[in-house]
Amino acid sequence: MRTIGIDGLFNARATSASAPWLIRTGAPEALSAEGVSALRALGVSVIIDLREPSEIGVAEHGIPVRSVGIYGVEPPQTGRLEDVYETLLRERGAALATAVGFIADADGAALVHCTAGKDRTGLVVALARVAAGDSAEQVVADYVLSEPDVRPVREPHALALARALPADQRDETLRLHLASPREAIEHALAVIDELGGAVAYLAENGLTDVQYHALRRKREAAA
Repeated sequence: MRTIGIDGLFNARATSASAPWLIRTGAPEALSAEGVSALRALGVSVIIDLREPSEIGVAEHGIPVRSVGIYGVEPPQTGRLEDVYETLLRERGAALATAVGFIADADGAALVHCTAGKDRTGLVVALARVAAGDSAEQVVADYVLSEPDVRPVREPHALALARALPADQRDETLRLHLASPREAIEHALAVIDELGGAVAYLAENGLTDVQYHALRRKREAAA
């Protein structure tokens, strides 16, 4: 995926600079009118919000939204990144598959986001792309691009959390909120493989054959 500039968005990347089928970003509450116009020009027909209800702010972009709470509870404030990903994959498969289904169902491009656009978004994008036919290495190469964009936006929040914790938890907390290390998404992809691979995992959790083939067609049409 390639970095795109959309006014009011951060950590924004798309499968294509002109006609993407998938866009990933951080939270869109600051999206400007110019940014909305740019998204519409890229063919965005739906925004898939992976946050919990308590995280969602007011948005006036006018693009249809599909909400899927990936955690199902309040997002973790502490913990090891790899453990968070593995827990989501093992316990929240239905939510992850629902989000991928919304991507498949989109009449045009789907924009997927959470708060930072790296963790929940990273897993949903990884599952969608691998199921559509992209390689694990392509997913990894994209995932690691998030940290430079996320850090300046989310660092004040992360530092405030870390300062309130015991010293031995601070580094892991900062990594959870700010980092997108290769080893974290590689661990997630290994868990997906252990669970049968992206296609089987999504099917087991509710993705239909029609949706799976729609994902494949989207990628093929953009190739």
